[in-house]
Formats: sequence, C-alpha cells, structure tokens
Amino acid sequence: MYMFQLYVATCAPARDVGGGYVAWGHSTLIGPFGEVLATTEHDEAIIISEIDYSQIDLRRTNLPLEKQRRGDLYQLVDVQRSSSQ
Repeated sequence: MYMFQLYVATCAPARDVGGGYVAWGHSTLIGPFGEVLATTEHDEAIIISEIDYSQIDLRRTNLPLEKQRRGDLYQLVDVQRSSSQ
C-alpha cells in the first residue's frame, strides 16, 4: 500500500474578493516526491503539465516500503477479516 509517491493536483475554487469567503487560489500540481511541478497565483489560470508515470515507479523503487515491514516487531491484522469470523 502506497500512501504517497503519486501525483496530486489541487484545484482552487473561483476567487471572489467581494464574497463572504475569499479563496486563496494557487491551484498546484505536485510530483511523486513532494516537488511542486506547477502552480498558479490568485488570478484565473490553467495549468498544463505532462505527467511522467515512470517517476512513480522510480520513487517506489527508491523507497521500497513493502520490503521494509517488520513482522518481528508488530503483527499486521486484517480488521475486516477478523470481524467476519
């Protein structure tokens, strides 16, 4: 299970400075290792960026979380399977 090492796109709502809530703006595209690939300012804008899916595999190879489990220190329990028995 990978909880990071993926691309994330955040989209800001429309900014209305006269409204009750003023959005901050700054829609952003973030890469699989937390690097900001593209971002906007407060004004209306469009981000166009290519996503290199091979970077996900590279990051997951560099951080092999699945291979670092320590079953000798703790027990992994499948809660759903345990509750159905």
